[in-house]
Amino acid sequence: MSYILGLTGGIGMGKSTLSTYLKTLGFCVLDADQIARKVVKKGTPGLRRLVQTFDQKILTPEGDLDRTILGKIVFDDPKMLAKLNTVMIPLIKAEYLTQIAHAKSAKVIVLDAPLLFEQGYDELCDAVVTVSLPQTLQIKRIMARDHLAKEDALARIKHQLPDEIRRKKATVVLDSSGTVEETRAQMIKWLKTNHLIER
Repeated sequence: MSYILGLTGGIGMGKSTLSTYLKTLGFCVLDADQIARKVVKKGTPGLRRLVQTFDQKILTPEGDLDRTILGKIVFDDPKMLAKLNTVMIPLIKAEYLTQIAHAKSAKVIVLDAPLLFEQGYDELCDAVVTVSLPQTLQIKRIMARDHLAKEDALARIKHQLPDEIRRKKATVVLDSSGTVEETRAQMIKWLKTNHLIER
């Protein structure tokens, strides 16, 4: 049986950097963002359902999903976001379960998902790691990475589960306010303690 490790964290907290590192350890990393793109590729039932929900205006001239247009429709409209989630959440979960079944020979499967708790993926996990850092530093990182104004960075943070809730729900909290190496060292220590990598 594979050990299923959930990996989550707020925007700008370093989850993706940690996910990339876990791949180098030979873990099977299943990325929710990649899955979300896969299930609405051109020609998929998922994309057809989105078009039925939001109309042809969400498509590019080539017939692909125009994520920018869809994002504008749902970002500040809770009703539209709820409609999007009604379509996407079951599609992503079904694909996650399929990929977990295919990866069952792996010693460790990592579910890399920013909305891990919101979408109930933690129920599939043996343990959950969340990366965390003070909001002032989180805002600075988002502004620098995405070239956003402070109010736009804050708006993105507010659309996610509060960090204190993720910290309470997680099995282990990694402080990512230091260097990448320092965050990685915390991860290595926890993995060794739980016999998921060699000492």
